[in-house]
Amino acid sequence: MSSLAKNTALMMAGSIGQKIISLLYFAIVARTIGVSNTGLYTAALAMSTIFVVFVDLGFTNVFIREAAKEPDKIQTYFSRVLAAKMICGVLSYGALAATLRLLDFEWEFKQLVYISGLTMLFDSFHLTAYGALRAYGNLKYESIALAGSQFLTLVLGSLFLYLRLPLYFLILAFTTASAANAIFAGFVLRRRYGLSLCPSFDRAEIKKLAYLTLPFALAAIFGRIYSYVDVVLLKKLASNAAVGYYSTPSKITFAFQFIPLALIASLYPRFSEYFVRDREKLAQMFAQSLKYLGLIALPLTVGIFILAPDIIVAAFTAEFLPSVLPLRILIISLLFSFISFPIGAFLNATNRQTMQTAITACVLAANITANLLLIPRYGAAGAAAAALLGNLLLGAVGYALIPTIARIPHAFIARSFLSLSAAAALMGAAVWYLNRTAGLWPAVVGGAASYAGLLFITKALSWPDVKELIGLLKAR
Repeated sequence: MSSLAKNTALMMAGSIGQKIISLLYFAIVARTIGVSNTGLYTAALAMSTIFVVFVDLGFTNVFIREAAKEPDKIQTYFSRVLAAKMICGVLSYGALAATLRLLDFEWEFKQLVYISGLTMLFDSFHLTAYGALRAYGNLKYESIALAGSQFLTLVLGSLFLYLRLPLYFLILAFTTASAANAIFAGFVLRRRYGLSLCPSFDRAEIKKLAYLTLPFALAAIFGRIYSYVDVVLLKKLASNAAVGYYSTPSKITFAFQFIPLALIASLYPRFSEYFVRDREKLAQMFAQSLKYLGLIALPLTVGIFILAPDIIVAAFTAEFLPSVLPLRILIISLLFSFISFPIGAFLNATNRQTMQTAITACVLAANITANLLLIPRYGAAGAAAAALLGNLLLGAVGYALIPTIARIPHAFIARSFLSLSAAAALMGAAVWYLNRTAGLWPAVVGGAASYAGLLFITKALSWPDVKELIGLLKAR
């Protein structure tokens, strides 16, 4: 097995393990502390997560790129990035505290965010530490830590819940796990590769790094705010309960994002290669990527839309039934979210990263505007509708620009989605019937089995398609 394939398999396993443990832990937390406290807890984590991006500002991406080009300078780049992130960390924590004061949140929420803010500092360090390991071509330790740190959070958080400790102990569970992750990453770098963990405060060199990070920083800032601002606005404009009703379906839909990320990791280098060598192949591969993601997203959308009430009650109890409508809206947006991944990768791979950043900025503005208009009136459902609008715009605007770069086979894409939609619709009928007559799990299993058969019956999928998809994943 090649080192690339081995690293890919490890990271995929780590990511899936992390998502499963994270979803399980969130369900335990929500069922135990109730809607209002779940909202308070989720909003605190979202607030600090937004500010994490201001600590990193793309330094890790630049570090990985430059260190991969000049492996003998990994120590130099690592020390300079650490220094830059220490400065950014202090400034970001100060900005976080100032924002809390400016928005006049209650003390309990501030207390949770102050603790969560410490987590962001540890997260920023181990992000760069694992960046160094990526530059060395070793993803084993990062893949272990992905699931391991989440498992530690699960154990500590469950213990704190069992002991009925105050809410801030749940945040401390994250902080402790993040600190342990940072110590583990630092130990590996020091012991295995002999890297010094001391920062190097070279003002001129840090300025050079900052200049290189600018495109990454803007994209990261827009993307992070877009992902979490809805929760903070719900907290400010509605209530903790509204955040609780929104966070549960949001967690479910977010758990599936590893799927397009896995495919894009394979496609991105090929997009870059074909952009230079063969524009026709570039267009064909882009069309196939949309088909493969639609193949997965459509049944997820249909199945979860139909089963939403049963899923919410089974995972989070009947107290969260008002989350059903937000879940149905968010699961529709999942389809457009999946589609936006290959579109963004296509634009970045064809040297249109500035265009992609501009699209994200415009969509962010539209999303915030929609949240401000919809949340006061519709609460969690309004935030979900704003997310749907944002993902729809992100996919539609990007797709409209792609034909200026390559001749896209629109007819092939349309035919693919029509046949996939037919298979998903028939599967939906089977899921609805099985859920009414046999229950949730028979509906899930029966729906998956029927969809697999319907794909071939409707000719939405062929064996050559299956072989091509497997080949793409193996190429990673």
